[in-house]
Amino acid sequence: MKVNLPYIFQAKTIIEEGRTTQSALDEIKVWLSTTSLPELQDEFITLFLLSCLNNVFETKNTIQAYFRIKNSAPEIFNDRDVDGDELKKATNVIASCNIHANMESKTVIHFFKLVDSDYRNFSLASTFKIANMLVDVSQQYNPPSDMIVVLDLGQADWMHLTCLKIGMVKTYMDFIQQAIPLKIQAIHILNTSFVVDKAIRVAKMFMKSELMETVKTHLPGINMEEFFEKYVPASSLPKDCGGDLPSVDELNKKTKEQFRELKEFYKMEEELRSLNTT
Repeated sequence: MKVNLPYIFQAKTIIEEGRTTQSALDEIKVWLSTTSLPELQDEFITLFLLSCLNNVFETKNTIQAYFRIKNSAPEIFNDRDVDGDELKKATNVIASCNIHANMESKTVIHFFKLVDSDYRNFSLASTFKIANMLVDVSQQYNPPSDMIVVLDLGQADWMHLTCLKIGMVKTYMDFIQQAIPLKIQAIHILNTSFVVDKAIRVAKMFMKSELMETVKTHLPGINMEEFFEKYVPASSLPKDCGGDLPSVDELNKKTKEQFRELKEFYKMEEELRSLNTT
């Protein structure tokens, strides 16, 4: 049985653009036939090749880790219905948006903002789930080459630290370092505080040096013009941060609609992973 995920882009377009090669794609397909992994469509494989800069050996390892880690943590990677009780609540606590930046490198910006300061409404599993769902949104049409993550955690307080679950943090750190089919260029954390620094320390327990080097923290009151010039252009951030885009609330509403449009995709991706016999 083969499950074809409903991507809008085609692998042959990515090959014609010179971003990957047919030979690399064919080599992965031959390798897959020798494993217990399910048969994968060209588009799905292409995303992993892009994330691994077309290194076939690393692509193989990343695909294996994708199935292993996702299937080991259904609380993070399954049941992605934005209209279900869990995510309906979570998307009102964590606002998110996917912004295809006007950068030559085909970089996508994933912006997240904690908008509800009540720790009792916060769920770590749901937050990780939203972050992973946004990756799928950004890869539907014209897959980016890499991603910049911008987090605004100004609403976090001491009680949010009680929501951290060490095992879950480790699992997600493993996923973004070993299995995510999108290369992380940088992670910028805005409005940091002593509380946020404590949370970052927990995450860094499970980070390799390569990921650590991507993390940059920014205190409240920084010169955003300098931030725009050095890191992320104003054209790629909401006006709440001094950017040129609509408000976080408006962008979050758009993201919810994008999640809604991908309901069938999320179900099919879970079905695909269920075919793994390892």
